[in-house]
Amino acid sequence: MENKNNLDNLKEEYETIDDITVNLTAELGSITLFVKEILKLSKGSVIDLEKPAGESVELYINNKIIGKGEIMVYDKNLAVRINEILDSQSVIQYFSKELE
Repeated sequence: MENKNNLDNLKEEYETIDDITVNLTAELGSITLFVKEILKLSKGSVIDLEKPAGESVELYINNKIIGKGEIMVYDKNLAVRINEILDSQSVIQYFSKELE
């Protein structure tokens, strides 16, 4: 009976956040550059993100990490295949706090 109550509570929590819009970001990598390096950039320049090819990208919702994935092509578009999602209860708690 306790599992049913926990499931009902979880469903209620989801219902309160179902209609929130969020920004999903898949971060390929980042690097710090000097302005003089930026000024030298031109068409065809390559910026090394210092991340090995094939390594997971981090997935963020509203600048909070929620998981990892891999870049792929889907219907001629870039896409992310999710490999790992952080604890869903933590994600729900985060968005519930956003409502307050």
